[in-house]
Amino acid sequence: MEREYSHPSTLGYLTSEQLLSNTIDFLRFPLIVGVVFIHTDFSNIIIQGARQVDIGQYAVFEQFFFLFSKLVFEVCVPLFFFISGFLFFYGTESFSFLVYLKKLRKRITSLLIPYIFWNLVVLLFFFFAQTFFAELLSGSNKPIVQYSVADWLWSLWDTSHVHGKAAKNLPINSPFWFIRDLMVVVLLSPIIYFLIRKLAIFAVLILGLVWVLNPYFYLPGWSSVSFFFFSAGAYFSLYNKNFVLIIKSFLPWPVLCYILLIIVAFYGFEKGGWSYLYCANVLLGLISAVAVTGYFIEKGSWRPNHFLVSASFFIFAYHRLPLVFIIKFLFGWVKPQTDVMLLLMYFVCPVCVILLGLLFFGVLRRLLPAFTAVICGGRL
Repeated sequence: MEREYSHPSTLGYLTSEQLLSNTIDFLRFPLIVGVVFIHTDFSNIIIQGARQVDIGQYAVFEQFFFLFSKLVFEVCVPLFFFISGFLFFYGTESFSFLVYLKKLRKRITSLLIPYIFWNLVVLLFFFFAQTFFAELLSGSNKPIVQYSVADWLWSLWDTSHVHGKAAKNLPINSPFWFIRDLMVVVLLSPIIYFLIRKLAIFAVLILGLVWVLNPYFYLPGWSSVSFFFFSAGAYFSLYNKNFVLIIKSFLPWPVLCYILLIIVAFYGFEKGGWSYLYCANVLLGLISAVAVTGYFIEKGSWRPNHFLVSASFFIFAYHRLPLVFIIKFLFGWVKPQTDVMLLLMYFVCPVCVILLGLLFFGVLRRLLPAFTAVICGGRL
């Protein structure tokens, strides 16, 4: 963060710029934790062709999973897109072709190189697992040893071209769909810049309407959520608006409305109106997360932990396969058949993955700092 806003008022011991920077830094790790919990899904655990549990038979766990992984944590990815859009245009007074190229060069380091590396890591991991631990796999995917050159390339973008229509349109390291879609938005950033400069807030509202009408629109590299929230963040940056100060000023109403909405969604939603309820939940969740974080940082109660901030991308990049293997290992060992055991595993599995990731990151950063910086996109 480099640019001074036009109104750098002092807030206690923090300037408005420091409040903004600290709020963004603080949010990174909790949002990654939320992403890990979203992926802690027991509904499709298959070992040697057999589904391990039908979570529909465990009402308490199913409701708990719905509350957190399908409601509370759904804000994480949209908020990451929002922050990415804000930071991409931060300090951008004009957007010439040279400025655009400079930003693209930076994203080669921060996005493209880690994207390729971590997808290749997962491919090699699958090869190792298919060779030595085949009993822990579903057996439904094409073996790595049978991959053609085209299969290897498609694995970096859309695995449905490798494993058939039954597979989702995700890269082999599935959480990296976020980085993939972010790279597409970055490539099209001149269009976003032009629309926001010409139409201001109306450009964001139009994209927001597109998202609300079809929040689940998704093609490989193209998603309504990525364009809307990236553009929303870009708007605040291009018009020199400190979004933390603005959003925090609405307290406590966003939080009260968000709690009420969660209750309505949890107890009384109808499937016909779910997409609109989902969008309202994400928007109010985003506003509440920023407002509450900004409030406690301003008060001095919360401070970003620099190690956790630095480790956030590593946790995001590495977590998916270790999480799946820990879940399958524990299911094979414990064989949970009660709500209590499923709830316990719902917390134990992501906590184990996060703690192991922090340990690996700390060791790598100490022993191979330059390498760690490269695979984390310079986020050290």
